[in-house]
Amino acid sequence: MQLNGNMPHCGQWRLVREIGHGAYGVVYLAVAPDGECAAVKVCRRDAVDPERYSRELRGAKLYRAIPSQEGLVRMRTLVETKWGFYAVMDLADDEFDRESPTVESYRPKTLASVIDGEKALPLGECVKLGISLAKGLVALQRHHLLHRDIKPGNVIYVGGRPVLSDPGLVVEESAAASLVGTPGYVPPENFTAAAGDVYSLGLTLKAASFGRSIEDIDKGPAIVADTGARFFPAWWRILNKATDPTPSRRYQSAKALLKDLTALRVRMVLPSMGIIVSVVVAIGLAVAIYCGMSAKNKVEDREQRERGYIEQQKQEAMQAVDAALQDIDNLLNDIKEDLK
Repeated sequence: MQLNGNMPHCGQWRLVREIGHGAYGVVYLAVAPDGECAAVKVCRRDAVDPERYSRELRGAKLYRAIPSQEGLVRMRTLVETKWGFYAVMDLADDEFDRESPTVESYRPKTLASVIDGEKALPLGECVKLGISLAKGLVALQRHHLLHRDIKPGNVIYVGGRPVLSDPGLVVEESAAASLVGTPGYVPPENFTAAAGDVYSLGLTLKAASFGRSIEDIDKGPAIVADTGARFFPAWWRILNKATDPTPSRRYQSAKALLKDLTALRVRMVLPSMGIIVSVVVAIGLAVAIYCGMSAKNKVEDREQRERGYIEQQKQEAMQAVDAALQDIDNLLNDIKEDLK
C-alpha cells in the first residue's frame, strides 16, 4: 500500500491498509518490523485546507502532552514531516474479539460496532463504560482541553477497555470558537466550555443504553435494552442532566458527572454486602446442622453423604462471597483512583 504513490512507510511503520478516515486524515493499520501492530493516523498538508491542517496538528500536539490516562487512547508518537504529520496510537481490539485476526479481516472494535443492530448494553456495563470515559474526559478537562467529537464511533476498545479516540479536534477551552463536531452530538450552544463535551458523552451513553443510533434515540429503547433494571431510573436521570439542552442545568464538568456515576455504581454494588452477610449466616447454619446431625447419627455412609453435601454448600457459599468481595474491591480501587 502507498500514499499518493510514494509513502509506503511512516518511520518504522509499514502502512498495510486503511481502516478509517475523516475530513482531516486517514487511519491505517500499520506493522512494525517486529510484527507489532498499531494505528497510524496520517494528515497531509495537500489533503486539507491550511486552517484545518493547523487545527488538526495543534490538537494532536495538545493531546500528545497529556500523560497516559484511563479512558483515553494512548498516542505513542507524533512526527512532523515535510508532507504533513502522522500519529502512532494503540490499535483497537478486533471487532469480533479474535485473538489473531488476519490483516485483511481486521476491523476495529468501537462502541458503534458493539451496539450496531440494536444491541443495547446491560446497565452495569453502561455504568462502567460511563465511568471509564468520564475519567478520560476529566483528564482532558484537567488540562483545560475540549475533545469536541465524542460519539460511539470514536469510542474504541483497547485490551477490552473503552477509551476515547480521534483527538484531532482537541483544543484549548479558551480557543474553542470553530463550528466543529459530528451533527447530532454537538450541544445547542456549540463547544464553548467543558459542559459541551459532557453533553456529547451523555448522548453517547444514551445510545449505548438504548441500543440505538443518535438518529433513532427518540424511538425509545431497543427490545433488549436493560430498562427494567432496578437502578435504570437513577441512571437515566444522570444522563438527562448530562444532556440538558440548557447549559446552566447540565453538569458543568466531567468530574461532576463522574462523581454521580461512581455514587450510582456504589449503590448498585452495596447489595453484595447483604449477600455476604446472608452467606456467612448460611455457612454457620450449615455447620451447626452438620455438627448436630453427626452427634445423632453414627452411621458412616450416611455421615459421609451429609459431609459431602455440607462441604458442597460451603464451597458454593464461599465462591459467592469471593465474587462479591472482588466486586467491592474493584469498586473501592476505582474510588481511590478518583480521589487521587
